[in-house]
Parts: sequence; C-alpha cells; structure tokens
Amino acid sequence: MINVISPTDPLVLLGVAFAAAFLTRLAGVAISSRVEANTPIFHWFACVGQALVGGLMVRAIFFPSTPLSEALILDRTLAVSVAVALFFFFGRRLLPSSIAGVVTLAALSIWRNL
Repeated sequence: MINVISPTDPLVLLGVAFAAAFLTRLAGVAISSRVEANTPIFHWFACVGQALVGGLMVRAIFFPSTPLSEALILDRTLAVSVAVALFFFFGRRLLPSSIAGVVTLAALSIWRNL
C-alpha cells in the first residue's frame, strides 16, 4: 500500500518553510547588488522595523502571554526602567543594560517570593 503524505505532516511543513526562507534569501542576494541602500524607502523600512520591535517589547512587558505574566507588572516596569537608565549610563551599550534588567527582574521576583 502506498503511504499518502499529508500537507500537515511536520516534515512537509518544515520543508515548505525552509524552501520559502531559502528562496527569499536567494532572491535578496540576486538583487542586492542593484539596490541603492540610502533611499527613503529603506529608511521607511528601518523605521517600521524599529516600531515593530518597540511594539512587541511593550506588549511583552504589559500583556505577556508567557511565564513572564506571573511577575508583577510593577516588577516588569522597574526592570525595564533600570535597563533603560543603565543603557544610557553605560554609553548606549546593550549587553550590560540587558543583563541589569534581567538581574533586576530576577531579584525582585525572588524578593517577593520570600
């Protein structure tokens, strides 16, 4: 008997996702030498990308759908505030400020559970 492959089979879905990602990257490589990067449309795409990241971060802080929702909103807000303040204090360096935000949230969560 011949086995029929279902379109919802995880391997089929993985293959389709891989093909879509590979083909879009291949097209990008093919046309990248003919595209001028310093144009208004690319600046617009950069702004939209930054706005999406900012919106997702605000959503993750105020409306989390992960285990982060167990932390109080005050703790999440304080951790982000510490991270932003240290971001500017350390000369706009992302790694130390991110670590400080995570440590702040962890410390507040541990302190509240004592």
